[in-house]
Amino acid sequence: MRKAFLRYLMYGLFVAAIAYGIMLVPFIAPSGLSLDVAVQRAATSEFSAIEQLQHACLLVCIGLFIWIASRDRLRRPMAIAWASLFALFLIRELDYVFDTYVIDNFWQVLCAVLLAISGVYLVRNRNRFLNGWRRSWPSAGLGMVLGGLLMLVPFTQIVVSNQLWAVVMDEHYVRAAKVAAEELMELGAYLVMLIGSIEFLYSWSRLPQTRLIGALPKRRPLRKARKKKRSV
Repeated sequence: MRKAFLRYLMYGLFVAAIAYGIMLVPFIAPSGLSLDVAVQRAATSEFSAIEQLQHACLLVCIGLFIWIASRDRLRRPMAIAWASLFALFLIRELDYVFDTYVIDNFWQVLCAVLLAISGVYLVRNRNRFLNGWRRSWPSAGLGMVLGGLLMLVPFTQIVVSNQLWAVVMDEHYVRAAKVAAEELMELGAYLVMLIGSIEFLYSWSRLPQTRLIGALPKRRPLRKARKKKRSV
């Protein structure tokens, strides 16, 4: 109980530090947020501090689940599914970079390729995916990840719609305020998913049996049987 309280206290302090740091950015670097600067087709600067924090959260989430996939054969398909989902979000967040410095709509191609590869892999390993999910759910970490996902996809997309803000602010409508709310809500969702990923990693690390799963080759028993037949 004490360890859980200390962990969540650290999560709360971490989120508070991020929020306070964002509040200090305009005073330290006046152009650090750049929420009112339009970059070609983008509504705001794609190189702002908030955008970079979003990318960092997604990269850490991808790394955590890839680490679990590399260590746990039973939960590997499930972990790869989560890592692929976070990678899709990251590619979507980097759409401006790919469109500008690579080729237009290149991020859509990357998303399609990633979806195809991960989809084929999950279909081929669907039994292990279901078994890994049953062994991992219910989980406080995965619950937080799902909560952040719900906050990101349906809630944020509806709340930050142009129609809603135009009605709320009426003639005082300022697009920079709407963009700031959108980016901050997305960052909040990514932070919740990051904390959930860390919590799931912590829970997984407390399971000693997961470290032994997949340690032995699959076909070792078959090789032993063949050797016995040859000796007979």
